[in-house]
Amino acid sequence: MYVKKEEKPLVLKEFLSYLLVIRGYSINTIKSYESDLLNFFSFIKEYLEIAISIKDFNVFILSMVTEKDILAFLVYLNYSKDNTVVTRKRKVSAIRSFYKWLFNTYDIGANIENPSKDIPYMQSVKKIPKNLSLKEAKKIINIFNITNSQMPKRNNTIIAILLNCGLRISEISNLNISNINFKEKYFRIIGKGNKERIVYYNTYVEKQLKDYLNKRKIINLNEPVFINHSSNRLGIDGIENVCKKAFQLAGLEENGYTAHSLRHTMATLLYKYSNADILVIKEILGHASICSTQIYTHIYNKEIQEAYNKNPLNNFELKKVA
Repeated sequence: MYVKKEEKPLVLKEFLSYLLVIRGYSINTIKSYESDLLNFFSFIKEYLEIAISIKDFNVFILSMVTEKDILAFLVYLNYSKDNTVVTRKRKVSAIRSFYKWLFNTYDIGANIENPSKDIPYMQSVKKIPKNLSLKEAKKIINIFNITNSQMPKRNNTIIAILLNCGLRISEISNLNISNINFKEKYFRIIGKGNKERIVYYNTYVEKQLKDYLNKRKIINLNEPVFINHSSNRLGIDGIENVCKKAFQLAGLEENGYTAHSLRHTMATLLYKYSNADILVIKEILGHASICSTQIYTHIYNKEIQEAYNKNPLNNFELKKVA
């Protein structure tokens, strides 16, 4: 049920513009909303047997959608597409936001209700993120050289920033030379929701960064920090490929790690070994809520529990006492 982006209706374009200009959502978030809503529109077209194309969907057609239609979409996602609770919750959130905007923006009529207002909130199953052990992190942090990579200095710097600073891969991709304060040793990051934060880097990252940039011919401060072979900005896919290659070289490809695992690793190691306050880690990661950061306390608590279970007396058999 794929829908080409050029087939999106005018009303959806208006909504996405609202998210960008008024709500200040990131480009990645807007793309996610766009994809989820086009997926929903495609389902509605087939489910309700609407004769016109999705590109011609208007306020009248979309206001005729009912709560039952949205619930049918959720059933379809669950049983036909095998979507997880997290994915279904995300798509419901996109639909709910769209209809709230639609009914607030257009005079649809007093007799027609927002079909998404009573859709129940789904409880997400908290998933503990995968993270590398300290031994694995040390193995991967300087894995690239001239024999296995055409741009080893760039790649090692990316891995170093992920493991020491915990930036999102999108934040690394968007990083410009002007975002680096070399004197005070910090990055000025524009994160989710266009929120700005300062992320300091340590001596190791400083050495990697300077070693990499000294090989570059930098003309102006607006140049991207990380570039590809064509001297264009290295995108998210490019950074993910760097991480994937690093996992392969370190023999860790079977562990299911991703580029995001390195950000989780940084936060886990910081919480475990530095005694950093959870609020400090929240600010470093750029989390909007402390709830997102508390997952790292759960990871550490799980390790403690596993340590107790490995006590050799754990399997000691009790003798029956008469």
